[in-house]
Amino acid sequence: MRRWGRSSAGRASGSQSGGRGFNPLRLHQPNFEILARSFRNHDNSFLAFKGKIFMRELKIYTDGSCLGNPGAGGYAAILIDDGGKVEEICGGESYTTNNRMELTAAIVALKKISQDDVAEIFTDSTYLRNAFTQNWLANWKRRGWRLSDGKSVKNQDLWRELDELISTRNVKFNWVRGHAGDSLNERCDKLARDTAKKFQ
Repeated sequence: MRRWGRSSAGRASGSQSGGRGFNPLRLHQPNFEILARSFRNHDNSFLAFKGKIFMRELKIYTDGSCLGNPGAGGYAAILIDDGGKVEEICGGESYTTNNRMELTAAIVALKKISQDDVAEIFTDSTYLRNAFTQNWLANWKRRGWRLSDGKSVKNQDLWRELDELISTRNVKFNWVRGHAGDSLNERCDKLARDTAKKFQ
């Protein structure tokens, strides 16, 4: 189990800490400000950090595929934990859309991890990534699940489920360009497409 250490400030003597004396409870209090800074995307977005003792760190690749759009669809997720364990998950539906499969892949993956884990999700879907990194989801909720033009948000059932999962987990999103040589992204794409074919 990985535990976050305390900062050097926690070692201060009574004279250095304003005369308050040594507090043993501070030994187990991580510096949340430092942890928060370390858990930001390169674009300075920051999602769902809880400041807990984390059980595992995982990288998760997700992808969705649809033959026809709408049509037969498949989703896939690859989970790699910090011990090197790899798990692949696949599924599909006979009639769906590509966006629904992208969302389902993320939902299924997040259901496999604990609330004390830290996960990075890698997706080639701007639809999925931008909902969190560009505040799409927050704006939809603020407007009562409506777009800026007043139309109802599509795939609301899946967005609501994903929002609930994100709110109880330590997750950040990373975008990866599809079909650009990332081996895990390519593997995830193949799994999703092969699964979609089974539902034709």
